[in-house]
Amino acid sequence: MSRFTDWTFRMRALLGRRSLESQVDQEFAFHVQMEAEKLQREGLSVDAAEAEAHRRFGSETRERERARDAWGVGLGYALIADARHALRQMRRRPGFSVLAVLTLGLGIGATTALFAVVYGLLVRPLPFRNEGLSVFWSAHNWRGSEYDYVREGSIAFDHIAAYSSLAEPLRTGSSEASRLLEYVPATANLFDALGVKPVLGRGFAPGEDRPGAERVVVISHGLWQEEFGGAEDVIGRRVTIGGQPYTVIGVMPRGFYFPTPEFRAWRPLILDPNDPVYAGSGWLALIGAHKENVGQAELTQELARITRLLGERFTYTAAWDKTKNASMTPVREYLLGNVRDPLLLLMGAVALLLVIACANAAALILARTTDRTTELAVRLALGASHPRIARQIVTESIVMATISAIVGATVAAVGFRTLVASLPLQRGFGGAVSLGWQAFATAFVLALAVGLGVAAAPVRQLMRGRLDIRERSEEGLGRGTRRMHSGLIAAQVMLAVMLVSGASLLIRSVERIRSIETGFDATGVVTIDLVREAGVVSADAPSPNQFYQAVLERVEALPGVTRAGFTNRLPVRDGGWQGSVNIEGRADLGGAQRPSTLYRAATPDYLATLGIQVRAGRGIEATDRADGALVALVSESFARKIWPNESAIGKRVSFGGAQVPWRTVVGVVEETRMISMMGETPLTLWIPLSQMPWGTSAGAVLVVKGTADPASTITTVRSIVADLDRGVAIARTGTMKSVVNVALSEPLQLRFFLGLFGALALLLGAVGVYGVVSYAVTRRRAEFGIRMALGAAPGRVLGLVVSGGMMPVVIGAFAGVLSSIAMSRLVRGFLYEVSPTDSVSLVAASGIVLLAGVVAALVPAWRAGSVSPVEALRSE
Repeated sequence: MSRFTDWTFRMRALLGRRSLESQVDQEFAFHVQMEAEKLQREGLSVDAAEAEAHRRFGSETRERERARDAWGVGLGYALIADARHALRQMRRRPGFSVLAVLTLGLGIGATTALFAVVYGLLVRPLPFRNEGLSVFWSAHNWRGSEYDYVREGSIAFDHIAAYSSLAEPLRTGSSEASRLLEYVPATANLFDALGVKPVLGRGFAPGEDRPGAERVVVISHGLWQEEFGGAEDVIGRRVTIGGQPYTVIGVMPRGFYFPTPEFRAWRPLILDPNDPVYAGSGWLALIGAHKENVGQAELTQELARITRLLGERFTYTAAWDKTKNASMTPVREYLLGNVRDPLLLLMGAVALLLVIACANAAALILARTTDRTTELAVRLALGASHPRIARQIVTESIVMATISAIVGATVAAVGFRTLVASLPLQRGFGGAVSLGWQAFATAFVLALAVGLGVAAAPVRQLMRGRLDIRERSEEGLGRGTRRMHSGLIAAQVMLAVMLVSGASLLIRSVERIRSIETGFDATGVVTIDLVREAGVVSADAPSPNQFYQAVLERVEALPGVTRAGFTNRLPVRDGGWQGSVNIEGRADLGGAQRPSTLYRAATPDYLATLGIQVRAGRGIEATDRADGALVALVSESFARKIWPNESAIGKRVSFGGAQVPWRTVVGVVEETRMISMMGETPLTLWIPLSQMPWGTSAGAVLVVKGTADPASTITTVRSIVADLDRGVAIARTGTMKSVVNVALSEPLQLRFFLGLFGALALLLGAVGVYGVVSYAVTRRRAEFGIRMALGAAPGRVLGLVVSGGMMPVVIGAFAGVLSSIAMSRLVRGFLYEVSPTDSVSLVAASGIVLLAGVVAALVPAWRAGSVSPVEALRSE
């Protein structure tokens, strides 16, 4: 018989047992009948012949067993029988079973869902070449002239590509309204560097990133489906991006993204040496594809060569010197650097929660197995071996863990998207993860590991011969079993203290961050991003300044609106727009020593709308028009650093090249959080929006303060914008409070999850303490009855039970504090002005866990103290 035929037959024997046994019965009956007929011919009566035939062939049951042994599936039948027995045992104790299954299911479900996120972001291959692909230092600060210079004569790279990011209105038809498109302008060799090709059409051709080339665009698979219905004839169609016509030349594969999933199109980056931006502004990121067999030594030599050439060709200020600290960051680390650490922290917290659930289940199974000592002893006396009983215990644990895995997989599938939405995932990465087969495979592998793990304690006791009738000792549980129970409870409490202390640290850290003075008032402020097309949509369309003024006039006239204004960048949400500034009369701050500052533009009422105070001089006024005197406002830190012990009013500054005209400082603005809620606040220079040297055609952010409902305000503003200029797209909308919350999203979300995990750990620990103490009380019911019959007070019995139950809790809490201190460096990077060994957090965590343990032990202890001696002895 071939191996395939043998395995096929065995599978048939396992799955079609009744059919094969029916055939055995029929064959047995046929042989008995034939033997009986033979005996009848020899002269025996019918009944005598049948009886003799049955005697000669033996037991029908024995023949079935022989047949099963011959089929080679006896172990399979035994395991199936053990599984059925396990299900019967679970039905006999539904409370125990439901508690154990829900405990493990929750741990497995949370682990499965988070594993899917971690796998999707940190393990699964990127949708483009990621081996040998790295991002250059000083990202988004390279000039076109620098890129062209670096790319020439490269030794260690096959391709060096440059890219940036933009968001402009998109229209796919002449009559359609504009919608915002986030896209990537890149050099023509970007897709070659990434190692991907479009599934439809083509990528960029050499020279399409130079002046005079036709405007072309490659779109994502999702944009192709949404805007063009997946039409095959999309190649060659015309779309309008930022007011300019583009021809669609390619569609990227499903699931492709670069650099992040929020970008849905790619167009050639036009590098024109005659454009002032080419050599004057740094806004590009460089990505290099290493040549094969290039090691770290060769890369180091290449970086040294590049920095030497940059120093020979270009002059840098101290703040933007690219000849210093040159480095290459692997592309995955560059893209996911702010996601990796929070995910791994949460994965570690979930792992602790799963271990607590396993310890809880192990304690319950050990208690349940100890309760079955009489049954197990009888089975041993009847000839069952210790390994056979151990197999039964392991099977019961695996069956329970498998059911828990099904529950956990269901929990993961139902709550996965909610989980992803709650995690600190930004830039579209939430939509790039999915709950694939790997996650469910993980759930069932975890179930197998958990089943074996939770069975280890009772099997260990069994194999040492400690689970027998003598287990019912005078103290209720055998010494070995008590130690095992105490160890499991202490482990749960230790891990619970670690989780609760971590949550406490984050809670204190977030409160410290919330207490930071932002310099603005977010109450009642609605934010709306407006993005304009670069080209003229219609002959009667207003100019940018006219458009912004018209929007403000209509918005301020709305009921419930008190103030409104425009800016180019919103605080604590938007970065960028920064560079060096010239200071009149400060030769020591010239050349490479020029200070770096943020450039922020605003309309007259913007500062008042956000409650930003003017500390000296005046603010931006309506008279500060494009054709008027050039003015500027500076932040308090700007004034202190540049003109210490002097008034900044009347001083002059300029930014850009040497020919840029001077601006007179007319006011000093309150220090405001601009980039983030933490860290140092950079110097800030404010100018009137109407005097922006680069124009206001790209768009601006509208802020509206009032008492009206934010949703109705946003809807009304949409109508106003559409009525004034249909070439303007509404991008992001929301409230300033939500902007602040997003700036705090990582600590807030980490606090939420660690707080949730800490609460679950407390609950599981309390359940474990309650279960073990309650079980010990039940086992010692007669002892307590005798003690009380001999005069012991109920309070003494209560204290005896609580002290015995709290001993492992106290040990676990102490171990948890020590473990938290030992592991403190893992959470250091997520805290703000709070030490990872903060005594308040550690004391609070251990105190909360101890209190939960006392409450959990009091319930069964109170029951022990109210035991009736007569009823206790009668039950025995």
